[in-house]
Amino acid sequence: MENIFWIMEGYNIYIWPSYFLTLLSLLYLFLLSFYRSKKAKKLLNKLIKLDV
Repeated sequence: MENIFWIMEGYNIYIWPSYFLTLLSLLYLFLLSFYRSKKAKKLLNKLIKLDV
């Protein structure tokens, strides 16, 4: 029964790369949003200091 999960009835050549690509895309989007959030916070702090 466990081998059926890994083999996926011959469709594993399509399924595993799509899992990998999805996880890679999610990781990329997470890191990109984290970087942009950090950059925006820096800019906001700089603008707040200029205003005072």
